[in-house]
Amino acid sequence: MYAPPSHTPPFVLFDLDGTLVRPGSGLQRAHMDAMQAAVSELCDGVADFRYADGGLWYGEINLSGFTDAGTIAAMLRTHGVTDSNTAVAEVIGRMVLRVVRYRNQVAPEAFAEEGLPGAVELVGNLREAGIAVGLSTGNAREVAFWKVDRLGLGAELRAGGFGDSARERHLVVAQGAAAFGAPGANGLIVGDTIEDVTAAHANGLPCLGVATGAYAAEELRLAGADLVVSDLADGNAALMIMDLIRLGSMRH
Repeated sequence: MYAPPSHTPPFVLFDLDGTLVRPGSGLQRAHMDAMQAAVSELCDGVADFRYADGGLWYGEINLSGFTDAGTIAAMLRTHGVTDSNTAVAEVIGRMVLRVVRYRNQVAPEAFAEEGLPGAVELVGNLREAGIAVGLSTGNAREVAFWKVDRLGLGAELRAGGFGDSARERHLVVAQGAAAFGAPGANGLIVGDTIEDVTAAHANGLPCLGVATGAYAAEELRLAGADLVVSDLADGNAALMIMDLIRLGSMRH
């Protein structure tokens, strides 16, 4: 197996919902229920989220690739409430408190089977190969940690980029890359949305697209994904990641 040069330690940052966690899972629904309840404390007439074709919607807003901060800002604007950073941070805080209360009420084994095929195994295999792994997720940090804990990946996925305050996906990727040594770092993004692809490229990183969310493989290719797999159980996923790391090492 390829061993990257020690002066450019490689890393892989994973998206969560739709990449590691099944779209519309109980984990995602509990997360969205907490967000809906938190927003409803500031707004009247908050609607339900809906799940369709691997994607998440609020009214007519396609939330694929949105961060928590971006989603809450869009919800507040929809209901005529200011989407200031202060207001968004307040809702994030209320949402996290609800998630923490819920986490403490459910059995430790709840939601343990909601990872997508091959996801847990791939993360473990990369770690064994000496590749640093982390997150590039629109989830707020504490929500993300709750989800990876439920997948049994809490010890592996603690660093990265999160959606507590970043409304744009490229800022999440930048935060994640910085946690692993940017600028000039050798890494890549694994995600299921077009926004994962464009945010990775905006930060000079390649992206492995995974067609387990709202976008089909061809849509991810057309968006510029460097390589695409149908799911992370694909035996070629680890090889593709190593190929992209090799190419990144040559660039650096």
